[in-house]
Amino acid sequence: MSFGAGSGKGPSSEINVTPLIDIVLVLLIIFMVMTPVMLKEIVAAVPRKATEETAAPPGSPPIVVRLDASGTLSVSGEPIAAEALPARVAERLLHDRKKIVFVDVDDLATYGRAVQLMDICKGAGAKILGVVTRD
Repeated sequence: MSFGAGSGKGPSSEINVTPLIDIVLVLLIIFMVMTPVMLKEIVAAVPRKATEETAAPPGSPPIVVRLDASGTLSVSGEPIAAEALPARVAERLLHDRKKIVFVDVDDLATYGRAVQLMDICKGAGAKILGVVTRD
């Protein structure tokens, strides 16, 4: 409630908006500070380039699924049909404790097909997907 200075009629019924503006500005600052904290992040472990060649540990060779630019699939160098891929990857992962599948996608292959390939490998039981890169 505010009081008029010049009129002698008594208290005025106008609303004082200064406290309201102060509260709104404080809330605006709080939301501006908290918004970047609340954003969700995707954690990706980016591999570092090896400085020296190290020998691979003994055991079975890793599972490498390759997608060519023409859409041809192969598992560890053996061509395979797209329909048989989930069963083949699941069969190979039965004996693998780490459940790692490496995906080698040609640069000219479509992005959607590459993501679909990764989804198939995850659905077949792979826990870790590795992406094969080239210099």
